[in-house]
Parts: sequence; C-alpha cells; structure tokens
Amino acid sequence: MIGFFGGSFDPVHYGHLKTARAIKKELKLKQLFLIPCKTPVHKTNLQFSNKQRLEMLNLALVEFDDLQVDTQEIDRQNASYTIDTLKQINKDYLNEEIFLIMGEDSFNTLEAWKNYQQFGNYAQLVVLPRLPLVKGSASYKKVYFAKTPLVDISSTQIRSKIRNQQDLSGLLPENIIKYIKKL
Repeated sequence: MIGFFGGSFDPVHYGHLKTARAIKKELKLKQLFLIPCKTPVHKTNLQFSNKQRLEMLNLALVEFDDLQVDTQEIDRQNASYTIDTLKQINKDYLNEEIFLIMGEDSFNTLEAWKNYQQFGNYAQLVVLPRLPLVKGSASYKKVYFAKTPLVDISSTQIRSKIRNQQDLSGLLPENIIKYIKKL
C-alpha cells in the first residue's frame, strides 16, 4: 500500500510533515510520497518557485526520512492534473493499492477538479479532516476520513509571518527556516 499526499507545499511545514507521518502510520503504508504540484489549478500566485519548493521538500526529508518526494507533477511540461498523475502512478506501481491523500479543504472543492469522478478507478481517497469533521462531498463514494486530523498550521500563516519577518520556530524544520532566510 502506497500513499501520495499532494499539495503546493508553499512552503512545506510541520502541518504537512507531521500529518503525513501520522497518516502513513494510521494506514500502515509501505511508502508515502509528498507530491508537489507544478502550478495548482485551484490556487493562484505561489510565493516560492518550483525549484525552491522542491529544495525545501528535500530539506524536510532530513528530519522526516520515512517520507519521500515524487516530482512527476512538478516535472511535467504542460498543465498538471491529479487524474493524469493517478493514471501514471497506477502504471508505475502495478499491483499496489494506491491512496490519494488530501486535506478536507481540497476535498470540499473536489467537484471542480478535472475528471474527479474517475479518481476511484485509480486510488482510495483519504481525507484529512480539520476539526470539526465535515461530511464532505456526497458525489464521491470511495472516501476514507482519516482519524488523524490535519495539524493546525497553514502555509498562508507562514507566508504572512515571512512577509512580516516574524518568528517561524516550531512551524517548519530549522533547515527550511534557514533556507527561507537566505532567499
């Protein structure tokens, strides 16, 4: 069983990393990949470049060495859609059970995603709830709501702290804080 936890990771932080580690344990996954998107279709204006986000993810793996990074979306030449990624993952990992992990905020906008109705053909969808748990979209049938909630840290909060030159301690691994300060 292999999991893929997608996101913009702009920047990656303990909310992503600690949650990824917890869901890997909860689902008893053999591997869990963080899969950064190239240009998120449903978000605008990333603060960090693809190269910088990827460098920060690789720095995060120093502390979170039980996780891995899959760069196929960020490496894609054209627009990147989750359905295309799921199809490729299924080719790459034949005979493996695949889990697509997303936050509840993403799940609640799922109906706007390209060919979301087909996701169940390629992966078990796992939703990481924010508290309190919301029921989610009734139009997607194959959903597992994780017992592990998202850690309450947001990239928006971190970007605001960066702009205001506020302390980032406890929100990101130290090596990523040092990286951001050098930019």
